[in-house]
Amino acid sequence: MHLEDNSTAAAIAGYVGTTEWRLPVYSFDESDVMEYYNIPSRYEIPSNGAVVTEAHAGDVFYSEPNRIVLYYHDAQINEEYTKIGTFDATDEFVSAVENNPVLEGWGNQIVRISDKA
Repeated sequence: MHLEDNSTAAAIAGYVGTTEWRLPVYSFDESDVMEYYNIPSRYEIPSNGAVVTEAHAGDVFYSEPNRIVLYYHDAQINEEYTKIGTFDATDEFVSAVENNPVLEGWGNQIVRISDKA
């Protein structure tokens, strides 16, 4: 992910640098443009949210309280977000998001966020 230069992105990157997150994947109203991931409340993340009306595939936002929102298709929206980064929205990226498997033993799709490749 290409990180934005702001305190929100820096805080998330700092936490990811100290531990690996395994976060359940959720889709809002069975959305086919975005997924979100709830970060445990023990992590304090600053926010400088502003109204966002358009998201592009690959955009990653932070939403209070402690939620990462990933758009994998373009969308017209009206949400208060802080942009934290962008992924290159290649066909492989979109396919990986759409086809993320359910992790055995978790009962839900899980995204792994780590500073390791």
